[in-house]
Formats: sequence, structure tokens, C-alpha cells
Amino acid sequence: MNYKTTTIRDLIADAQSRGTEAAETLKELVSATTVDEDGHEVGLSFLTIKKTYFQKFCPELLPKKKAKKPSMKELVMAI
Repeated sequence: MNYKTTTIRDLIADAQSRGTEAAETLKELVSATTVDEDGHEVGLSFLTIKKTYFQKFCPELLPKKKAKKPSMKELVMAI
């Protein structure tokens, strides 16, 4: 599975292959709701569901954070 190209069908197939715990987690994520600024209940976005699922079941596939480039001020102050 590739994090960037994973679809909901990929998550479903992976959850089925991993067993009950993964399937239940995926069901909980899809049925979870939050309250927006207007007080309406909204479901979690697919990106949030995907990230949470990957964090729990395959964190090694999550993208790695890149090193921060020094700012102009940091470069000048290092002289």
C-alpha cells in the first residue's frame, strides 16, 4: 500500500486482511463525527481517516517530515 495513492477501497481491503480490530477501527473512523463552527455534525474527511488508520496500523508507510530549510535571517546571522 502507498500512502499517497491509497483509496477507500484499499483501506477496506487492508482492514479485511488484517482482521476484526482493523475492520472495527475503520468502521469507527468512518462513523465518527465532529461539530463544525455552526454547530452542525460533520463526518471526518477521508484524509483524516486515512492518516489515523495509517498511524495505527502501518506507521512506517507515512511520509517522513523533511528537514526545515534555514530562513534568510538564519543564514545571514550565521555569518
